[in-house]
Amino acid sequence: MSFTKRLLIACGLLLLDGIIFFLPLTAIFLVYIILVNPPWFREFLNTAQ
Repeated sequence: MSFTKRLLIACGLLLLDGIIFFLPLTAIFLVYIILVNPPWFREFLNTAQ
């Protein structure tokens, strides 16, 4: 197996890992923000204006 093919496989695995693990954590965080509506987030929104 050539170096280029190994490099492409490694990059593909990193990309797949980022898609699988990054997006669900972001979605869980957004659901938490929407359902709980923590005071620190409301304060952040008020100071952003």
